[in-house]
Amino acid sequence: MPTMPGLFRPDGKQSAKQVRQEADKRRGTARERGYTSRWDREATVFKRNNPLCLGCQAVGRTAAAVVVDHTMPHRGDQKLFWERANRQPSCKWHHDVVKQRLEQMHADGKIATDQLRLDSATAKELTMRLDPL
Repeated sequence: MPTMPGLFRPDGKQSAKQVRQEADKRRGTARERGYTSRWDREATVFKRNNPLCLGCQAVGRTAAAVVVDHTMPHRGDQKLFWERANRQPSCKWHHDVVKQRLEQMHADGKIATDQLRLDSATAKELTMRLDPL
């Protein structure tokens, strides 16, 4: 039975997996980034008070919020990290898929900061395009 030949990688070039692993090392653990037991308590209270995903609600769906997302990425800024107005309830899919795309669009200068909310027009359009159900 034929086998697929090995991949060619020039000397010194890392694989995609190695690049991700190096980035994770530089990023630090969740605890090192501020997600402490204090955060766990605040997130629990926030999810109790905001039990549904904002992104799902914006398009007429219902899903439990399992992630407390920082609307504006804090990038280590502790003031922004703890700012309660900078939080939104999110399901895992909205956090991992839609919000990541919104953040990349924001970083590229394609959308304004207010479009980082999961109920923004851009987020709703992405939701319907990526998961039209």
